Amino acid sequence: MILSLVLLSICGCASSRRITESSNVERQDSIRIEYRERIVNVPDTVFVEIPAQTAERTTPDSTSHLENDYAESDARINPDGTLFHSLDTKPQMKPVPTEKQIEYRDSIVYRDRIKTETVTETEYVERSLSWWEKTQIYGFWLALAVIAILCRKTLFALVKHFI
Repeated sequence: MILSLVLLSICGCASSRRITESSNVERQDSIRIEYRERIVNVPDTVFVEIPAQTAERTTPDSTSHLENDYAESDARINPDGTLFHSLDTKPQMKPVPTEKQIEYRDSIVYRDRIKTETVTETEYVERSLSWWEKTQIYGFWLALAVIAILCRKTLFALVKHFI
């Protein structure tokens, strides 16, 4: 008897169902790295060292002196009638124009963040009860009344016992 009352009260009406309000936020990160490399030719000057050198020679002739940007030369006649000739280079750095390659390497990091928000709103819409829901509501009270009539003696005895 009590078991049937508990079963009827559990199975009677369906619980109301609600749509819950939720806010979902999704984030996406993407990283892209871009490498750039370029070579530039820049005019430059290189200095070449000219080493100092000495040279001598003897010939039968008269006196002379020679000079240019890199060397100096003297010549004379010795008392025995021979020609003494000396050549001395000037130690210096000679500039030579060239092109120098400069290499540039760059890396750029692109970081994109995408924030996506999903918002769910609850909207209540009134509707009439279906025939099954009406049957469940009225059927519960009807079943309760039938059980009370059929088991009134037992029910009264239980009530007197608890009171």
